[in-house]
Amino acid sequence: MLSAKPSKPNFLRLLPLIMIWHSFFFVFTATGAEVSPDDEILENISLLAEVLARIEQEHLENPKPKDLMEGAIRGMLRTLDPYSQFFDRKSFTAFQTETGGTYGGLGMEIGIRRNRLTVISPFKGTPADEAGLKTGDIISQIDNESTINITVHNAAEKMRGEPGTPVTLTVFHEGETEPIEVKIVRDVIRIRSVESKILKSNIAYIRINQFRKTTAADVNQVFDEFDQKNLRGLILDLRSNPGGLLSSAVEIASNFLEPDQLVVYTKGKRPRRDHLALKEAKKKNYPLIVLVNEGSASASEIVAAAIKDHGRGLLMGQRTFGKASVQQLFPLSGGAAVKLTIAHYYSPNGIDIHKAGITPDLEETWFSRSERRTLLKLRDHKKIDDFIAENGDDILNQIRSARQAIKDDQNSEGTLRTYRRMSDQLLKDQITISDAGLKFAIARQTKNEIDDLEYDPQIAAAIQQFNVMGMGLKSNKHDTK
Repeated sequence: MLSAKPSKPNFLRLLPLIMIWHSFFFVFTATGAEVSPDDEILENISLLAEVLARIEQEHLENPKPKDLMEGAIRGMLRTLDPYSQFFDRKSFTAFQTETGGTYGGLGMEIGIRRNRLTVISPFKGTPADEAGLKTGDIISQIDNESTINITVHNAAEKMRGEPGTPVTLTVFHEGETEPIEVKIVRDVIRIRSVESKILKSNIAYIRINQFRKTTAADVNQVFDEFDQKNLRGLILDLRSNPGGLLSSAVEIASNFLEPDQLVVYTKGKRPRRDHLALKEAKKKNYPLIVLVNEGSASASEIVAAAIKDHGRGLLMGQRTFGKASVQQLFPLSGGAAVKLTIAHYYSPNGIDIHKAGITPDLEETWFSRSERRTLLKLRDHKKIDDFIAENGDDILNQIRSARQAIKDDQNSEGTLRTYRRMSDQLLKDQITISDAGLKFAIARQTKNEIDDLEYDPQIAAAIQQFNVMGMGLKSNKHDTK
């Protein structure tokens, strides 16, 4: 039986209008010149209209025109870069209301790397961190739904939810070929922007977890406390800091640079824009070491690059993530919006941070990949918990004192035997780890907050570097007499 002749579809009725528009535009813009990008766009708009007309005429479903057009827009933006995206009215409203540092979620920064949804950095103490997610992990599924072609915003929406509800991620750890499923319970995420301590040898320590509106004020408050101390140097820890506000990064960098020194500049289709160190900043002349790793991104990279390029401090760690592009939101009709990447950030020496990341002055990986996996196994391990419970939260200080004690001190020898016994028990469980790694694992589980810092091998290396720098300064003073 022959089917009835289909009626002329709505999209097909638009074709003559689109073609007239195209011809009219061509007459006034292409007087003998080569075909311009605008001409190519108009030619392909007519092609898009043809495809839409064919869908309406032939496809077995009857999709809504709005859904088709928004799908076409999302596909178009996907060809640009991972961070340009379209917001319909509902998602744009939700995006605008995502403010502050408190929400129900997993507590990590994500991005797109090599077209895969990738963990940039989990925030310390959050469900993502406790579940063992690490920088560089690839998330292939969220609740059994593939993340191929997903936007960062949509992935974040799927992982957010009511505190106490679970979400299951299928994850490839870096260097692994087999995925694992990780079930994580959402929680209210409260991100502490700044942490600080005075370490041994009068070394000050500031960790910035994220660059937010209040970060510069929080750091200035810490500086006021530090000014009362006779400090030998400052460790600025930007490891696993996924970034934040550009204005906050400029404020922090200004504390260590001369007024009006270049912090960073942006370059795209628009004229170059320079961001200079602020004149009103509280300039600090402490000898400075900055710690970075592969989880340092965006605003963290801006601060690290400025300090490195101006020779203000020493960068130690691993090459940074390389995520430093400028996005701008453009409201559209009907309450929608589009976010477009309009520029990249460049360091004072002209390095495109987004493409290259920042290479430290001293590049070193303190824990091997296998040792990082072992440390993950040892998180909240019963043998370590039992060891701390039996010997006290100051056990690491006991071990340090025992190793410095005089020979044949029975108490000290007993402490060291207890430590070796616990290490041997782990070895029987086929858990092999270095002495530094084991102490770091213990430090994470004691109640002494300072242990986390003093037994962190990267911080210990920075302190040792200050000692070397101090010896050099003394030698130079001696030589000039």
